[in-house]
Amino acid sequence: MYNNTAIENQKNESSRIYTLFYSFFLIPFMIAIFGALFFLLFRFVTFETNDASALLNQVKVGSASKRWQSAFELAKVFNNPDRIPPDASFKNQMVSIYNHSIHDDPLVRAYLALAMGMTRDEFYSDVLLKGLNDENLESRLAAVQAVGMIGAHNAEKRLKQIVKNSDYLNERLAATISLGLIGDKNSVPLLRDLLDDEEPNIQWDAAVALAKMGDASGAFIIESLLDRQYLNAFPQVDEAEKHQAILVAIEVSSMLKDDRFETKLIALAESDQNLKVRNAAIKTLETSYDRIL
Repeated sequence: MYNNTAIENQKNESSRIYTLFYSFFLIPFMIAIFGALFFLLFRFVTFETNDASALLNQVKVGSASKRWQSAFELAKVFNNPDRIPPDASFKNQMVSIYNHSIHDDPLVRAYLALAMGMTRDEFYSDVLLKGLNDENLESRLAAVQAVGMIGAHNAEKRLKQIVKNSDYLNERLAATISLGLIGDKNSVPLLRDLLDDEEPNIQWDAAVALAKMGDASGAFIIESLLDRQYLNAFPQVDEAEKHQAILVAIEVSSMLKDDRFETKLIALAESDQNLKVRNAAIKTLETSYDRIL
């Protein structure tokens, strides 16, 4: 009897020990294992790559949301020229996917256009020229910007049509800027006409475009852009945009080297509220006007 009781107690103790082991060690251990596996699987599924070929493949075969995100990442990757694949097979695949993207989410096509623009490779000029006729505004606008970045001379005629006929201010602005980036002298007459456009933004961008082409027709506008008081008359322009406009005006003033800019530059260098603007004005005065403050 005693032995049976002892044996029973031993079994109960063993069972209790097993239960404790199961509850406090094995289950947490298994949870940890499954948790680690889930984490690794999640990292695998959501892994973001900087490899251009892998991103382009995701644009081609990924899910709806993954395609436009991968196209966006591709444009970011191409900010680094060293990450742009030089081989013809990649370029041809890029063109093929862009052509097929006309039936996809417009974001996919827009970001692919910007990615091609970031390469600064004229190889993409012809396919982007087609994008200038897209029905979707976002994808068309991206193509307008991209041909400017590339310097696609074959897009000049279409860009001029957009500047003259588009109902969208942002599209006219982008086309004006792209004409300036392309830098074809045949665009000068149109850009000079735009100096009298009813939209101030168009006037500003036309003046900057002309200045970058060595034409001083818009110098009086550049002079105005060097004056913060002038920009303050446009309440729709926020402070960050004012800073950027002044910085661009400082940059192009060094290209034209017009004496009328010197007084404005000195004022900016001595007292502007933005240190970046002041430093840019000081450097321009030193390098382009031989003026040491």
